[in-house]
Amino acid sequence: MTAVGSMTAPGDKLPPSRLWRVFWLQGVIPSNLLWGAALWALAQGRTPLLLGLFAVLLLYTGWIIPTVWRAAPGARNPNYGMAARGLTVAWGLNTVLVVFFLLLQLAT
Repeated sequence: MTAVGSMTAPGDKLPPSRLWRVFWLQGVIPSNLLWGAALWALAQGRTPLLLGLFAVLLLYTGWIIPTVWRAAPGARNPNYGMAARGLTVAWGLNTVLVVFFLLLQLAT
């Protein structure tokens, strides 16, 4: 029995952890909205907007990785913290690479 498990009755739902809020509400959802807007700008040929969204995405990525990293130790299950760290770093690397290659495509 864990310390958290011993303080709650069976069937009681615990509130979402800080990691949950950071990973999903500050990480996954905003990132997907930004990428959706970038895809729309790319499809519409709105290059200045697209470049602005790329800048926001890169700044956002630089902010979310350490934010998730710091929240990970507070996960109820340490495996969730490790998974959140790995997924966030992979998503961040993907963002940097996709922005880089799309900028190369726009330049030609």
